[in-house]
Amino acid sequence: MAECRAPTRRSLMLLLGAAAAGLSATSAQAKSSKSAAAYRGAPNGRQSCANCSWFNAPSGCGVVSGPVSARGWCNLWG
Repeated sequence: MAECRAPTRRSLMLLLGAAAAGLSATSAQAKSSKSAAAYRGAPNGRQSCANCSWFNAPSGCGVVSGPVSARGWCNLWG
């Protein structure tokens, strides 16, 4: 019968390090192009880049590549 041993501190640290490396690799995924996201330079009603969770002032976006206007909008708004 196989013995079950408690995990060592070293094995837990290795596991946590591998998990952290995997998370950083998945967050570095490619962004969508403006055309794929149907980006436009005008808001959609009350929805605009300025009040989107992906917007990084003054002109960055977490999901659309390139600079975007705070008054813009795309179908990835959220």
